[in-house]
Amino acid sequence: MKTKTILSLLILSCTFISCDRISDNYWDQKDQENYTSRYMGKWVGSYTGQGNGNLIISVSKSGNITGTYGPNNDMVLGFVMDDGALTPVVSDTPIFTMYGSLNTKKGTWKNGSLTGDWTLTKQ
Repeated sequence: MKTKTILSLLILSCTFISCDRISDNYWDQKDQENYTSRYMGKWVGSYTGQGNGNLIISVSKSGNITGTYGPNNDMVLGFVMDDGALTPVVSDTPIFTMYGSLNTKKGTWKNGSLTGDWTLTKQ
């Protein structure tokens, strides 16, 4: 009898914990759906230094970055944080990486041993 009571209490406890997690996940998902990055939109600029060219990026509602750079319009992908900081924005080939902030609208870039600065303006 005592074993059945303990087992029943254990199962009941797990059920409540599971329901709490489901509820928390639901509200986290709703928060993400309602989130809009303050940097959302099109950004245009250039990069200079040991190489130069044009930059065009688009920031989605969720903060995802897609864009192009250079004469071949190579693709870059990344993410912008709430404070404007970029996760490293990277192309696939050649490896062109942007570091910096959309809050300050500038940063640095690296491509192998080549480096320089970039600036962007929101359109």
